[in-house]
Amino acid sequence: MNKAELQKRQQMLSAVPTDEADDFEDIILSSAPGVDKEKVVHLPISKTVEYSDEDFERATGRPQPFKVYTEDRMESLCKSIADIGVIDPITVRPLPDGTYQVLAGRHRRRASIRIGAETIPAIIRSDISDYQAAMIMLDTNLERRAELSYSEKAYAYKMRMDLQHSRGRRTDLEGGKKVDTLGELGKENKESRRTVAYLIRLTYLTLPLLEMVDEGTLGFKVAVAISYLSQETQEKLYEEIILTGEKVKQSQINELKVLETYGAVSSESLQALFRKPVKPKIQAITISSDVLSDYADILPDSKEVERLFLEFLQTYRCSLKEA
Repeated sequence: MNKAELQKRQQMLSAVPTDEADDFEDIILSSAPGVDKEKVVHLPISKTVEYSDEDFERATGRPQPFKVYTEDRMESLCKSIADIGVIDPITVRPLPDGTYQVLAGRHRRRASIRIGAETIPAIIRSDISDYQAAMIMLDTNLERRAELSYSEKAYAYKMRMDLQHSRGRRTDLEGGKKVDTLGELGKENKESRRTVAYLIRLTYLTLPLLEMVDEGTLGFKVAVAISYLSQETQEKLYEEIILTGEKVKQSQINELKVLETYGAVSSESLQALFRKPVKPKIQAITISSDVLSDYADILPDSKEVERLFLEFLQTYRCSLKEA
């Protein structure tokens, strides 16, 4: 996927805005229906079909946020299934043509096909709408895939919030009491409330900065701070500071926010903020004892020489300022 395609993908993932970018109280609780109380069945793999990325995009209006398994990851999964079988059944829903659509477990299905398996353990869930199928896909990937990148989690959490919000459902009040939906979302996925909020903030980063977070070359908390800057300021920061190898600190980003508030972000202000002048280093000097021998009566030791020299430099600096 080239840069233009990645940028288009990010724009589509961010297409549905929240009411308040900084307010996470509207994050929704999962609405996916419960698992049917049915036995696990062994379905012929030939009777199963994938819930495709196109299916997800038709249901949600945006591409699914998860990356495909790497070849190494797939080979590892194939070996595991060949050795011990599919431990966790896949989740499917019946289709009118008699096949079963895989809502959770498409990589387990792909790996089973690779090793030549004919059947696969599955739980059949009936009466699942296209919208609910998309929610199941989001939730199972969040729950099962421990190796998810920052960007995958960020967009998955934000998408869950946005999809519910776009359907006009209010989930912040329950029985007249305010519901901590952000905290509930974190509990469901074994994340702290703050971590989920921080992850969602990453979706406001420009694509190059978000890729740096995934690669580990930009710190998570610094990236969260950068996400509160405008897209234009983020681009300037990336191109003029970060790309040159300069390290940025959270305290510097806080100062940059102030500059942005007053419309004072420029190449000059960025240079002044992130590239503080380095004091020149003076090489050590040595004065031979022969040169100092004429002053032996007033220079009892090397410490006194150092003290008098520094005193002279201070006096000389003052005379320069007065001149």
